[in-house]
Amino acid sequence: MKKFNFEKNRKEIFSIRKLNVGVIPLAIMSLAVFGVATSSQELKASNNQTAENNKVESITQSIDNKNGLENSLEPKKRSKRALVDSSVITDFNATVTLRNDATVMNAGDTKNLSAQEVAFEKIDMTFKIKQDGTLKAGDTIRIPVTLTNNAYGGYYANLSSGTSEPIQGVGTIKFDSSNPNNLAYVITLNSDFANIPANTEKTVTVTQRAANGSKFTAKSSKKDIVLDINGKVFTFKPVAREFPKAEAIFSVYNSASTDRANSIKIGTSVGAANYYNNMLSSNGQNPGNNTKIPDGDIISIHHVKPAAGSTIIGIKPDNKRYTSTLAISEDGKYLVNKDTPTSIIIDSDPDNKVIEMPANSSNEDILKALQKAGKNSSVVINNGDGTYTLGINLGKMKGEGITTYHDLRPTDDYAEFGDTYQEIDRTPEVNKQVSKILKDMSVIQGTGHSTRIIFADSSIKNSIEGSKSYSYSVDGNGVGTQLRTDDIKATTTPSNARAVGQTKITVRYVDTEGKEIETQDYRYGYPAGLATTPKSPNYDVKPKNIDNYTLITETTTVPGAAGTQLTTNKSIEFKSDDQNVYYVYKLKEGIAKVKYIDDTTNEVLEVKDDLKGKYNTKSTYTIDDTVKKYTDKNYEFVSSTYPTDGVTFRKDEQVFEVHLKHKTEVTQESKKVKQTINYMYKDNNPAEPAFPTVERELEFTRENTKDLVTNVVTNGQWTPANGTSFGEVVSPTKPGYTADKAKVEAVNNVTGDTADIVETVVYSPETQKLTYTVIDDTTNTTLEDKKDLASGDSNSEVKPETQTTYDNIVASYEAKGYELVRKDALPTKFDADSTTDQNVEIHLVHKIETFKEEKKVKQTINYVYKDNNPAEPVFPSVERELGFTRENKRDLVTNVVTNGQWTATNGTVFTEVISPTKPGYTADKAKVEEVNNVTEDTADIVETVVYSPETQKLTYTVIDNTTNTTLEDKKDLASGDSNSEVKPETQTTYDNIVASYEAKGYELVRKDVLPTKFDTDTTVDQNVTIHLKHKTEAVKEEKKVSLTVRYHGAGDKTPPNHVEEAVWTRTVTKDKVTGKIIDNGTWISDKSKYAEVTSPVIEGYTADILVVATETVTQDNIVKDVNYTAKPQKPSNPETPGNPDPKTPENPSGNKDKQKALPSTGLNNTNNLTILGLLSIITAFGIRIIKKKH
Repeated sequence: MKKFNFEKNRKEIFSIRKLNVGVIPLAIMSLAVFGVATSSQELKASNNQTAENNKVESITQSIDNKNGLENSLEPKKRSKRALVDSSVITDFNATVTLRNDATVMNAGDTKNLSAQEVAFEKIDMTFKIKQDGTLKAGDTIRIPVTLTNNAYGGYYANLSSGTSEPIQGVGTIKFDSSNPNNLAYVITLNSDFANIPANTEKTVTVTQRAANGSKFTAKSSKKDIVLDINGKVFTFKPVAREFPKAEAIFSVYNSASTDRANSIKIGTSVGAANYYNNMLSSNGQNPGNNTKIPDGDIISIHHVKPAAGSTIIGIKPDNKRYTSTLAISEDGKYLVNKDTPTSIIIDSDPDNKVIEMPANSSNEDILKALQKAGKNSSVVINNGDGTYTLGINLGKMKGEGITTYHDLRPTDDYAEFGDTYQEIDRTPEVNKQVSKILKDMSVIQGTGHSTRIIFADSSIKNSIEGSKSYSYSVDGNGVGTQLRTDDIKATTTPSNARAVGQTKITVRYVDTEGKEIETQDYRYGYPAGLATTPKSPNYDVKPKNIDNYTLITETTTVPGAAGTQLTTNKSIEFKSDDQNVYYVYKLKEGIAKVKYIDDTTNEVLEVKDDLKGKYNTKSTYTIDDTVKKYTDKNYEFVSSTYPTDGVTFRKDEQVFEVHLKHKTEVTQESKKVKQTINYMYKDNNPAEPAFPTVERELEFTRENTKDLVTNVVTNGQWTPANGTSFGEVVSPTKPGYTADKAKVEAVNNVTGDTADIVETVVYSPETQKLTYTVIDDTTNTTLEDKKDLASGDSNSEVKPETQTTYDNIVASYEAKGYELVRKDALPTKFDADSTTDQNVEIHLVHKIETFKEEKKVKQTINYVYKDNNPAEPVFPSVERELGFTRENKRDLVTNVVTNGQWTATNGTVFTEVISPTKPGYTADKAKVEEVNNVTEDTADIVETVVYSPETQKLTYTVIDNTTNTTLEDKKDLASGDSNSEVKPETQTTYDNIVASYEAKGYELVRKDVLPTKFDTDTTVDQNVTIHLKHKTEAVKEEKKVSLTVRYHGAGDKTPPNHVEEAVWTRTVTKDKVTGKIIDNGTWISDKSKYAEVTSPVIEGYTADILVVATETVTQDNIVKDVNYTAKPQKPSNPETPGNPDPKTPENPSGNKDKQKALPSTGLNNTNNLTILGLLSIITAFGIRIIKKKH
């Protein structure tokens, strides 16, 4: 995969290599230059005109598409138009007609190509456009086009005529190739379509004719060329390429081609395949001798003659030269044929410069002018007889002034850049090496230039015939050597054709002389009255804005103009005959200025800025009067660019310069420069000179120039008459004096502008010195040797203050500990001997003092608590000393002490010391050991005995006073060092122990208070005691008993049982620790007796007990039965039932052996089943009642 780089501010049109992106870039082309795109047979010095035409045509079309050139005389205007969705187009279909075999391809067809190229004759499209009610005049509709795998830069000419074409009743259509990623046929709607009723459809048939020589070329020969027009796809299968080696000497190619209905391009290019092959194969070392690259500028001249009926209205040279990327072999050693390089603009070029030359200039004159103007200069000459002469200087191809590949791409990656366009792939390593070679090579292969010729009428076939091109190598003197001659010709393809029955309305744009200045507009249409075809809408005509011209809005007589003059917009009806109308334009006035420049001061003296006139007319103004005005003021004429016969006005402003300078006058001048050397005593003492004065002179002359305009004199250069140097002069010597200059130096480069020179040599008396020497007799050394003490002129008095200085020197040494032995007396005068200084000596010895020295060695024993807690000492420190003495001597100069011998005054031993004991603490040393052999050099001894606290324990004991038992005995509560604080959390722990017992049912009686500190007694732990007792609780118990009267024997009339309840209660005391009952309490009933119960009266029945008598309430349930018997028919005397023997209630506290109480109720065993049965009935009955309530 190749990397593809987009570079900012470059004009190259790039392709995306090796990616199937579906849309080709704008300027991919098969650059068919010599040795690249033709067969090897064609390359061997052949004159195969067809191949050469294809080469230049390919280049010029590609470059023109890059430049985006339109008709050079048509102003580019953009109106604000709405872009309409192409969905308004329906029933779209397209066919393609091929040029070579007239094959008509329908959408979906595939064509097998004989090589890698395909050329179209035309494209036909049919479709419907619907007016949806929103479309208005000026709206545009895009029919999208995509083209895949094309490398030819002029592909757009294969798809259209290049001009805007009318669609009857709809507007115009033109192919838009401005964005290669967004190609389209663009329909611009007119008012005819805008005004039709909503929801109306127009059926449209459009033919787009291809230009002569147009084609598609496969970028990759292993992939199909695919054309998609609004979803209609046409496929072209190329034949796989081979890549033969390109071999050719230097050659020039000239050709003409057409890519638009209204224009033809003339192109020139060069190639030299052998030069590249030689350089690439020799690693850039050998250009070879088989290239035949000329030394001079390569210049081509084209003599162009349009065919009859073809009117040229404009000729525009391209602004820059172009060249091509290189089709290089896979190994990077040579150029190949049939690959797909592309063309690029040479941005480093100066803009194209058009040289004005007179009509019918000879080739020789044109060569001289273009050689002088340099690379990328052109000529465009209208010869006035219907022919034109064009010329282009492509510049040098070798030697000084060439364009190199480094100029093209300063990044020096031309091989990598070109590889992105080739079908051949090279490795990065090969590309890197090739780019290195190319960097300094001359850009030859594919280098060229083109010029566009624009015609007035695009509806006809415009041609150039009988035209010739001449190519030369031109030397530095403008002399050319002809390289080749070519016949050139080309014919445009009309944009559309006239149908049977149509007439034509032609709109021309002419100047006041009748010359056409812009390509004609036209339209075909049907006049009224035809049996088969309805009348066409009117042709709405309007004037154009044309550069440098102004529309004439009054009726004007124009020579040779056929038809009717229009001055404004006009709607023209189609008639049975063709119609011609025209707009007349007048040239805007040309402007010229003449600047009069003073070359002496480089200032503008005046400007003639009111020269105006019609285009291509001459001014009558001359510079003669103005020049005379200045020459009368002592100016002198130098030069002028203003034409001697007057300026011809052009469309652009022209500025001319007249150069003048000041006249001058020369005068002679002479001058002398003097040098004087004086010799004198210092301070003029004595006043007479030390030696006679020396005087010398140099003479100069010069010529001065006077400006006769300003009267300012400009001095010339001085010329010496007797040299330009004063030689050096050695100063004479004077005994007892010294000259301040041993010599007066030579003075060089003296000119007439040098001021007079005065030099003075001053003689000063010599200075005598008095010095002193200090000798240390103790060490036999010299402390100071011949140090300056004083100075003065020879034989002058030694000043009194010198004695003071001398004495101070001695005193300073005495202050340092010296003692004076002797010193020399000072002389009263300085001598006159400059060779030897006067010197005095001072002899000294060292003072000595004796002193006694004492020294004590101290032993200190400290007794401290561990971690200094507490901070006070455990015991007072023990301090002991041993004394020593000696006698020493000190040198007061050096301060060096000579020590005597030490003598002990109270021994040399520190005896052992037993460490005292401290209750609750342990010393880390049982004793401080004895220290022997203590001397004066022994350092003070410090011993520390550390007392660490012993760990003390705090325990607790828990006593149950209720049971008189110990629950916990001396359990660990806390621990700490002797005398340390008992931590606050210990109290919390202590309280939690009590709380834990209280949670078990105990009650605190009392507890010991915790100590605030631990004691120091490690034999007995500190203990605190907690006294507890059992808590009790009173629990109330109750049980229910009842008297139940049961009724039997009356069938369904039997009454329900009668029940009366009584409740027994008591208070039980429980131990909360053990849960045991410690007092059962006494049962008490809520009533003492049950009430009597009268048996219900039941008709037909007799109860055996009429009244159940009152019963004493006991702790047992009582049941009484009442039986009913049916009364006989004849009543008989019933038996009186016997009363049951009531049971005497048991005393709840009665004999336990006779009555076993149930748990918590005291019910005896005999009643258990009864009570349980009753409880079951009551429970079931209660549940039922509850259910009913719910």
